[in-house]
Amino acid sequence: MSDGPNEFKCVLPTWDYIYDLCREVSNDVKRDAFEPDVVVALARGGWFGGRCVCDFLGLDDLSSLKVEHYVGTAERGDEATVRYPMPEGSVENKDVLIIDDIAETGESIERAYEYVNDQNPNGVRTALLQLLPECDYDPDYVGEELNEWAWVVYPWNFMEDMVELLEKVMTQTGDETFTLDQNRRYLREYYGIERITLEIAQPNRLQEVLTEMERLDVVEQVGEETWTLSD
Repeated sequence: MSDGPNEFKCVLPTWDYIYDLCREVSNDVKRDAFEPDVVVALARGGWFGGRCVCDFLGLDDLSSLKVEHYVGTAERGDEATVRYPMPEGSVENKDVLIIDDIAETGESIERAYEYVNDQNPNGVRTALLQLLPECDYDPDYVGEELNEWAWVVYPWNFMEDMVELLEKVMTQTGDETFTLDQNRRYLREYYGIERITLEIAQPNRLQEVLTEMERLDVVEQVGEETWTLSD
């Protein structure tokens, strides 16, 4: 990862786009004649997909499992580990569908599969809304296979990711102050986020991100639509 413009590419799918991927996964499950008794959504990225898939499949049994890997935006930690185990007996003798939003290496969902499979289920299958080309894991169901690596800024972690991305940009450029237009330009130069793409996916939210950064004491406003990094 380089320190400068074009640091890495980001994409910003809309809620409707992700909802359609949930539908694709659910339709694949139906075509496969697999009838899960419970959906296990990986926290936190799999929650939206897990709830939507339950709706598409007519299920009311939704559980959650937290497997940690990433420690920040595009920053991976050590090997995937189960942080919050599932209640004992929650998947015993059940057909289970594990779902997550995306996989780069596949370690998280593979670790989840191993963990759930040790809980005496009847059967376990896995699903991903999106799959990156570097992934070594082969899930049973995939909503979409991406052609190249990108950091996906999902609607449910938009604020979290954008705060980190803007703080990185502000730190690396060395500028003393940042206007809204400067921030838009840097998001394009560093992460490939075009202004129109941002407005389509998350309209009028850049100001909201900067306000949140003020609340977190990351930046302070020094003029109309102008900010500086906090000391």
